[in-house]
Amino acid sequence: MNKMKIRRNDQKCNLCMQCVIDCASGVWKEINGIPVVTDPDLCNRCSHCVAICPKNAIENDHLKMNQVRRVLRRRIDPESYKEIVLSRRSIRHYKDKPVALEIIEDIINTARFSPTASNSQHVSYIVVTDPGILKEISDTVFSVAVKLYEYSTNRSGRFLFKGLRISAAMDAMLQKYIEPMAYYIELKKSGRDLILHNAPVLVLIHGPAWSFFGADNCNIAAANITNYAHSLGLGSCYIGFVTLLSRMNKKLGRLTGLPKGRSIYASLVLGYPAFKHPNIVSRKMPDISWLTDERNP
Repeated sequence: MNKMKIRRNDQKCNLCMQCVIDCASGVWKEINGIPVVTDPDLCNRCSHCVAICPKNAIENDHLKMNQVRRVLRRRIDPESYKEIVLSRRSIRHYKDKPVALEIIEDIINTARFSPTASNSQHVSYIVVTDPGILKEISDTVFSVAVKLYEYSTNRSGRFLFKGLRISAAMDAMLQKYIEPMAYYIELKKSGRDLILHNAPVLVLIHGPAWSFFGADNCNIAAANITNYAHSLGLGSCYIGFVTLLSRMNKKLGRLTGLPKGRSIYASLVLGYPAFKHPNIVSRKMPDISWLTDERNP
């Protein structure tokens, strides 16, 4: 006989039924005015029943109950969080200073609480701090851009790129990254790292390949990483070209040790900013379409 994996302490329970109402998997049902676990095998470990119970009356063997504690509401300050979001910058100049592994672990340990579709929790991380590997990753990505630039200067390349410019998005990409490549090559010769920005840490966030929501799950975690890192005095920057090239360049997979069957969905660097950004700047106003109830505009 299987041991019950989810239990309700009837001595503590006040029969508020919030566990029943908040259960998205149909594990909890109300039977004769009492919350009852009807099918524990349906549990997807979302923890909602434990999180919502006002009396700590629920125990779930799927979860590590020693991690359960009361929310410290007094620490949740909306103005502080808003300031973090408004002041965070994409940092492309870093101090020559390592980030302690304990700090990186703390950041990722916080990001693991980010939501995932169906509570899959299949987000994983590769952290690169080896300067040699960081340089090789940067050089590999930059070399691809150089090859594209060189191709764009020959006859067949000019013909192809002319056709690509029909797309406004592709035209903007070519103007920004390919046309100025001669200048970028000179910058790289001077020692400038135009890919990873000489950052001491690269974090690759990966999930199952061909996952319906892998990109969403990983990028939610990435956003939390950048915001929390900022609150700790660290800078960060998304490196989209590493993410893009990782899907078509086998060398990057070997360099990063990406496990088979996994895809990188977000890449970002971390480090201590070389410069401060004391000002909050402007952004375009949001484009919002409202579908409202005319009776309650």
